[in-house]
Amino acid sequence: MSAKKEKIMAKVDLTMDLNLKAYPNDLTPDVDSDYVVKVDTQTTSLTLDDLAEMAAARIGCEETVARSVAQVLMEEAARAVASGFCVSTPLCYVQPMASGVLMEEELSQPVDRQRVKVYGSFRQGPALTEAIGKAKLKLYLQPASTGPYIAGMVSAMQSAAEKGVTVAMQPGEMVVITGNKLKVVGDDPEVGVKLTSVAEPSESFLIPASKISPNTPKKLQFVLPADITEGEWTVSVTTKYASSSAYQTKQARTFELRRPVYIGTPPDTGGGEDDDDHGESPDPIV
Repeated sequence: MSAKKEKIMAKVDLTMDLNLKAYPNDLTPDVDSDYVVKVDTQTTSLTLDDLAEMAAARIGCEETVARSVAQVLMEEAARAVASGFCVSTPLCYVQPMASGVLMEEELSQPVDRQRVKVYGSFRQGPALTEAIGKAKLKLYLQPASTGPYIAGMVSAMQSAAEKGVTVAMQPGEMVVITGNKLKVVGDDPEVGVKLTSVAEPSESFLIPASKISPNTPKKLQFVLPADITEGEWTVSVTTKYASSSAYQTKQARTFELRRPVYIGTPPDTGGGEDDDDHGESPDPIV
Protein backbone atom coordinates (compact mmCIF):
# COMPACT_ATOMS: atom_id res chain seq x y z
CA MET A 1 0.00 0.00 0.00
CA SER A 2 1.35 3.43 -0.94
CA ALA A 3 2.18 6.07 1.68
CA LYS A 4 -0.71 8.17 0.37
CA LYS A 5 -3.20 5.32 0.80
CA GLU A 6 -1.84 4.50 4.26
CA LYS A 7 -2.42 8.14 5.23
CA ILE A 8 -5.99 8.00 3.93
CA MET A 9 -6.73 4.76 5.76
CA ALA A 10 -5.34 6.23 8.97
CA LYS A 11 -7.57 9.26 8.46
CA VAL A 12 -10.71 7.12 8.29
CA ASP A 13 -9.78 4.58 10.96
CA LEU A 14 -13.09 3.61 12.53
CA THR A 15 -12.46 3.05 16.23
CA MET A 16 -16.11 3.19 17.36
CA ASP A 17 -15.12 5.78 19.97
CA LEU A 18 -17.33 8.82 20.55
CA ASN A 19 -15.78 11.69 22.47
CA LEU A 20 -18.37 13.78 24.31
CA LYS A 21 -17.86 17.28 25.68
CA ALA A 22 -19.82 18.52 28.69
CA TYR A 23 -20.28 22.29 28.77
CA PRO A 24 -21.63 24.18 31.80
CA ASN A 25 -25.22 25.11 30.90
CA ASP A 26 -25.27 28.88 31.38
CA LEU A 27 -28.72 29.23 29.82
CA THR A 28 -30.65 27.36 32.52
CA PRO A 29 -32.05 29.86 35.01
CA ASP A 30 -31.43 29.29 38.73
CA VAL A 31 -29.46 26.06 38.16
CA ASP A 32 -25.70 26.02 38.70
CA SER A 33 -24.85 22.33 38.35
CA ASP A 34 -26.22 21.14 35.00
CA TYR A 35 -24.25 20.58 31.80
CA VAL A 36 -24.95 20.31 28.07
CA VAL A 37 -23.37 17.29 26.34
CA LYS A 38 -22.26 17.48 22.70
CA VAL A 39 -20.33 15.12 20.41
CA ASP A 40 -16.78 16.17 19.59
CA THR A 41 -16.96 15.42 15.86
CA GLN A 42 -13.93 14.54 13.77
CA THR A 43 -12.29 17.40 11.89
CA THR A 44 -12.52 15.49 8.59
CA SER A 45 -15.79 14.57 6.89
CA LEU A 46 -15.92 11.29 4.98
CA THR A 47 -16.80 11.32 1.29
CA LEU A 48 -18.18 8.60 -0.95
CA ASP A 49 -14.59 7.92 -2.10
CA ASP A 50 -13.50 7.28 1.49
CA LEU A 51 -16.40 4.92 2.12
CA ALA A 52 -15.80 3.13 -1.19
CA GLU A 53 -12.13 2.62 -0.27
CA MET A 54 -13.07 1.06 3.06
CA ALA A 55 -15.77 -1.10 1.45
CA ALA A 56 -13.35 -2.29 -1.26
CA ALA A 57 -10.78 -3.32 1.36
CA ARG A 58 -13.48 -5.14 3.31
CA ILE A 59 -14.95 -7.18 0.45
CA GLY A 60 -11.79 -7.49 -1.67
CA CYS A 61 -12.72 -5.63 -4.86
CA GLU A 62 -11.39 -2.67 -6.81
CA GLU A 63 -12.06 0.73 -5.28
CA THR A 64 -13.48 2.02 -8.58
CA VAL A 65 -15.98 -0.83 -8.64
CA ALA A 66 -17.04 -0.21 -5.04
CA ARG A 67 -17.45 3.50 -5.72
CA SER A 68 -19.45 2.97 -8.90
CA VAL A 69 -21.81 0.55 -7.18
CA ALA A 70 -22.23 2.92 -4.22
CA GLN A 71 -22.85 5.90 -6.52
CA VAL A 72 -25.49 4.03 -8.54
CA LEU A 73 -27.09 2.75 -5.34
CA MET A 74 -27.40 6.31 -3.98
CA GLU A 75 -28.82 7.59 -7.27
CA GLU A 76 -31.37 4.78 -7.54
CA ALA A 77 -32.49 5.35 -3.94
CA ALA A 78 -32.96 9.07 -4.70
CA ARG A 79 -34.93 8.25 -7.88
CA ALA A 80 -37.13 5.84 -5.93
CA VAL A 81 -37.95 8.46 -3.27
CA ALA A 82 -38.67 11.00 -6.04
CA SER A 83 -41.09 8.41 -7.50
CA GLY A 84 -43.07 8.16 -4.27
CA PHE A 85 -41.42 5.10 -2.75
CA CYS A 86 -40.23 4.86 0.83
CA VAL A 87 -36.69 3.46 0.91
CA SER A 88 -35.52 1.34 3.81
CA THR A 89 -31.78 0.60 4.15
CA PRO A 90 -29.58 -0.51 7.05
CA LEU A 91 -28.31 3.09 7.32
CA CYS A 92 -31.55 5.04 7.13
CA TYR A 93 -35.23 5.07 6.23
CA VAL A 94 -36.28 7.75 3.72
CA GLN A 95 -39.85 8.89 3.10
CA PRO A 96 -40.99 11.42 0.48
CA MET A 97 -42.79 14.36 2.10
CA ALA A 98 -44.65 17.47 1.00
CA SER A 99 -45.86 20.60 2.79
CA GLY A 100 -47.75 23.71 1.78
CA VAL A 101 -51.17 25.34 1.73
CA LEU A 102 -53.12 25.98 -1.48
CA MET A 103 -56.36 27.77 -2.27
CA GLU A 104 -59.12 25.84 -4.04
CA GLU A 105 -58.62 27.72 -7.32
CA GLU A 106 -54.97 26.65 -7.36
CA LEU A 107 -55.80 22.93 -7.36
CA SER A 108 -56.32 22.89 -11.13
CA GLN A 109 -53.11 24.82 -11.83
CA PRO A 110 -49.53 23.51 -12.20
CA VAL A 111 -47.92 23.01 -8.79
CA ASP A 112 -46.07 26.11 -7.65
CA ARG A 113 -42.84 24.89 -6.02
CA GLN A 114 -42.61 28.16 -4.11
CA ARG A 115 -45.88 27.25 -2.36
CA VAL A 116 -45.44 23.49 -2.14
CA LYS A 117 -42.20 22.05 -0.78
CA VAL A 118 -41.25 18.43 -1.46
CA TYR A 119 -38.38 16.78 0.36
CA GLY A 120 -37.14 13.55 1.92
CA SER A 121 -37.59 12.79 5.61
CA PHE A 122 -34.78 10.69 7.12
CA ARG A 123 -34.56 8.60 10.26
CA GLN A 124 -31.77 6.26 11.28
CA GLY A 125 -31.87 2.63 10.24
CA PRO A 126 -30.98 -0.52 12.20
CA ALA A 127 -27.29 -0.55 11.25
CA LEU A 128 -26.77 3.01 12.47
CA THR A 129 -28.79 2.32 15.62
CA GLU A 130 -26.66 -0.73 16.38
CA ALA A 131 -23.36 1.07 15.67
CA ILE A 132 -24.26 4.05 17.86
CA GLY A 133 -25.31 1.63 20.60
CA LYS A 134 -21.93 -0.12 20.48
CA ALA A 135 -19.84 3.07 20.43
CA LYS A 136 -17.53 3.57 23.39
CA LEU A 137 -18.29 6.92 25.02
CA LYS A 138 -15.66 9.17 26.58
CA LEU A 139 -16.74 12.29 28.44
CA TYR A 140 -14.62 15.43 28.81
CA LEU A 141 -15.44 18.57 30.78
CA GLN A 142 -15.09 21.83 28.86
CA PRO A 143 -14.51 25.20 30.54
CA ALA A 144 -17.37 27.62 30.84
CA SER A 145 -17.50 30.34 28.23
CA THR A 146 -16.42 33.75 29.42
CA GLY A 147 -18.95 36.52 29.42
CA PRO A 148 -21.00 38.52 29.59
CA TYR A 149 -22.71 38.30 26.21
CA ILE A 150 -25.17 40.94 24.93
CA ALA A 151 -27.77 39.74 22.42
CA GLY A 152 -29.38 43.15 21.90
CA MET A 153 -31.01 46.26 23.37
CA VAL A 154 -34.55 47.43 22.56
CA SER A 155 -37.35 49.53 23.94
CA ALA A 156 -39.25 47.85 26.79
CA MET A 157 -42.37 48.36 24.66
CA GLN A 158 -40.95 46.32 21.76
CA SER A 159 -42.48 43.02 22.88
CA ALA A 160 -45.97 44.54 22.83
CA ALA A 161 -45.55 46.08 19.38
CA GLU A 162 -47.04 44.62 16.23
CA LYS A 163 -44.84 42.17 14.38
CA GLY A 164 -42.39 43.96 12.11
CA VAL A 165 -42.80 47.30 13.89
CA THR A 166 -39.71 48.71 15.61
CA VAL A 167 -40.30 50.88 18.69
CA ALA A 168 -37.75 53.68 18.96
CA MET A 169 -35.77 54.01 22.19
CA GLN A 170 -36.37 57.47 23.66
CA PRO A 171 -34.60 59.45 26.44
CA GLY A 172 -36.26 58.95 29.82
CA GLU A 173 -37.99 55.72 28.75
CA MET A 174 -37.46 52.08 29.73
CA VAL A 175 -35.17 49.82 27.68
CA VAL A 176 -34.19 46.17 27.95
CA ILE A 177 -30.87 44.40 27.32
CA THR A 178 -30.97 40.61 26.81
CA GLY A 179 -28.16 38.09 26.65
CA ASN A 180 -26.22 35.80 28.96
CA LYS A 181 -24.21 36.30 32.18
CA LEU A 182 -25.39 39.91 32.26
CA LYS A 183 -26.25 40.31 35.95
CA VAL A 184 -24.54 43.48 37.16
CA VAL A 185 -22.71 42.78 40.43
CA GLY A 186 -19.43 43.82 42.04
CA ASP A 187 -17.86 46.82 43.73
CA ASP A 188 -15.63 47.83 40.83
CA PRO A 189 -16.37 51.47 39.83
CA GLU A 190 -16.75 50.42 36.19
CA VAL A 191 -19.47 47.86 36.94
CA GLY A 192 -22.76 48.70 35.22
CA VAL A 193 -24.20 49.41 31.79
CA LYS A 194 -22.21 52.02 29.90
CA LEU A 195 -23.59 54.04 27.00
CA THR A 196 -21.04 55.96 24.93
CA SER A 197 -21.82 58.40 22.13
CA VAL A 198 -20.38 57.42 18.77
CA ALA A 199 -20.30 61.06 17.62
CA GLU A 200 -18.80 62.34 20.91
CA PRO A 201 -16.84 59.49 22.56
CA SER A 202 -16.12 61.69 25.59
CA GLU A 203 -19.86 61.72 26.35
CA SER A 204 -21.01 58.63 28.25
CA PHE A 205 -23.48 57.44 30.89
CA LEU A 206 -22.98 54.64 33.43
CA ILE A 207 -26.11 52.92 34.70
CA PRO A 208 -25.28 51.30 38.09
CA ALA A 209 -26.81 48.10 39.45
CA SER A 210 -29.04 50.12 41.81
CA LYS A 211 -30.91 51.55 38.79
CA ILE A 212 -31.34 48.22 36.97
CA SER A 213 -34.47 46.12 37.63
CA PRO A 214 -34.81 43.33 36.82
CA ASN A 215 -31.09 42.65 37.06
CA THR A 216 -30.67 39.00 36.04
CA PRO A 217 -28.15 36.97 34.02
CA LYS A 218 -30.43 37.13 30.97
CA LYS A 219 -32.16 40.50 31.31
CA LEU A 220 -31.26 44.04 32.35
CA GLN A 221 -33.99 46.70 32.41
CA PHE A 222 -33.46 50.38 33.14
CA VAL A 223 -34.53 53.90 32.24
CA LEU A 224 -32.47 55.81 29.70
CA PRO A 225 -31.06 59.08 31.08
CA ALA A 226 -33.39 61.96 30.32
CA ASP A 227 -30.53 64.06 28.94
CA ILE A 228 -29.10 61.44 26.60
CA THR A 229 -28.88 62.88 23.08
CA GLU A 230 -30.33 61.44 19.91
CA GLY A 231 -27.92 59.41 17.79
CA GLU A 232 -25.78 56.27 17.82
CA TRP A 233 -24.51 54.88 21.13
CA THR A 234 -22.28 51.92 21.91
CA VAL A 235 -23.54 49.63 24.69
CA SER A 236 -21.31 47.67 27.06
CA VAL A 237 -21.92 45.67 30.25
CA THR A 238 -19.25 45.30 32.94
CA THR A 239 -19.78 42.86 35.80
CA LYS A 240 -18.10 40.43 38.21
CA TYR A 241 -20.97 37.97 37.87
CA ALA A 242 -19.99 34.28 37.90
CA SER A 243 -22.12 31.27 36.99
CA SER A 244 -22.47 30.45 40.67
CA SER A 245 -24.29 33.23 42.53
CA ALA A 246 -22.15 32.51 45.61
CA TYR A 247 -18.98 33.77 43.89
CA GLN A 248 -17.74 36.70 41.87
CA THR A 249 -14.90 36.86 39.37
CA LYS A 250 -11.67 38.45 40.59
CA GLN A 251 -11.66 40.93 37.74
CA ALA A 252 -14.64 42.70 36.22
CA ARG A 253 -15.38 41.55 32.68
CA THR A 254 -16.82 43.66 29.87
CA PHE A 255 -18.69 42.83 26.69
CA GLU A 256 -19.74 45.37 24.07
CA LEU A 257 -22.71 45.04 21.73
CA ARG A 258 -21.29 44.41 18.26
CA ARG A 259 -23.07 47.39 16.70
CA PRO A 260 -24.23 50.72 18.14
CA VAL A 261 -27.90 51.30 18.96
CA TYR A 262 -29.83 54.38 17.93
CA ILE A 263 -31.45 56.53 20.60
CA GLY A 264 -34.39 58.53 19.26
CA THR A 265 -36.14 57.94 15.96
CA PRO A 266 -33.63 56.55 13.42
CA PRO A 267 -33.32 58.55 10.20
CA ASP A 268 -35.08 57.06 7.17
CA THR A 269 -32.20 55.94 4.97
CA GLY A 270 -34.43 54.21 2.43
CA GLY A 271 -31.95 51.37 2.37
CA GLY A 272 -34.25 48.47 3.20
CA GLU A 273 -32.83 45.56 5.19
CA ASP A 274 -29.65 47.28 6.31
CA ASP A 275 -31.66 49.90 8.18
CA ASP A 276 -31.80 47.54 11.15
CA ASP A 277 -28.16 48.32 11.95
CA HIS A 278 -29.40 51.28 13.99
CA GLY A 279 -31.75 49.20 16.11
CA GLU A 280 -30.06 46.07 17.41
CA SER A 281 -32.77 43.50 18.04
CA PRO A 282 -31.93 40.74 20.50
CA ASP A 283 -30.69 37.42 19.16
CA PRO A 284 -32.78 34.48 20.42
CA ILE A 285 -31.64 32.99 23.73
CA VAL A 286 -32.91 29.44 24.04
